[in-house]
Amino acid sequence: MAPRVTTVLTAARAGSRVVRYLIRPAGQAARPGLRAPDPWLAPQPPAHPLRHGASLARRALGLGVLLVISVLGALLLVPLLAVLGIGTAYGSHLAAWFLGFTLLLGLLGTVWTFRRASRIITAPREPEVVPPDGTAPNADDEAGLLALWRAGERALPAAPRTALRDTVLATREALRATADDASLGRDAFDARQAAREDLPDLLRTYRAAPRSAATDDLFLGQLRLIERRMQGITHDRQAQQTRALEAQRRYLESKYGEEEE
Repeated sequence: MAPRVTTVLTAARAGSRVVRYLIRPAGQAARPGLRAPDPWLAPQPPAHPLRHGASLARRALGLGVLLVISVLGALLLVPLLAVLGIGTAYGSHLAAWFLGFTLLLGLLGTVWTFRRASRIITAPREPEVVPPDGTAPNADDEAGLLALWRAGERALPAAPRTALRDTVLATREALRATADDASLGRDAFDARQAAREDLPDLLRTYRAAPRSAATDDLFLGQLRLIERRMQGITHDRQAQQTRALEAQRRYLESKYGEEEE
């Protein structure tokens, strides 16, 4: 008897998990506070048709399970309402109270069913990508870099595409590292020139040239030159910030540190 009861309980738990999975919302909408996906990352490939078909089949099964639950609930509530209605008609206050509670329960169940069905039907909504703030320093340069990367991502073969991505990202970091410069020094000038002229001109020239191993090597070599310079700018600025932080630490220690007696 005990093994049979255990088997029944295990089957009931498994069935409950399957039902909860099928009537779960098809996708979660974007919520405030969640970070939008990085627009610099490569876009996700479109879903495979088989995955799309599986999603549709799952939603259809979920709606079917929800319909079965609704029918079972109605079969339970309708006779109960009839019995309680008869009791209320004969003047039973207890039956009237139970009738009101059952009606409220039925209303809540109906609302829950419609909300769950709408969530199953609704396609998942992706979080919106927030573009860079136009008032931020170098926002236009970053937008131009992003457009350049998107153009190269679609048109270039694998090796030049990877090299262009690395150089574009290095240039973006150099732009951000020099964004707060009060004057247009050599580092800030090189970063902006790379974003505005050097990289677009290089990509335009490469795409206009005949495709060959020699042109690929020339393109990759020039990209490496720009990438090394941009990485050097970022590294130097990080080192300056580290030294400034260390100097501030020494100043605060000398000002607020405990004096030896």
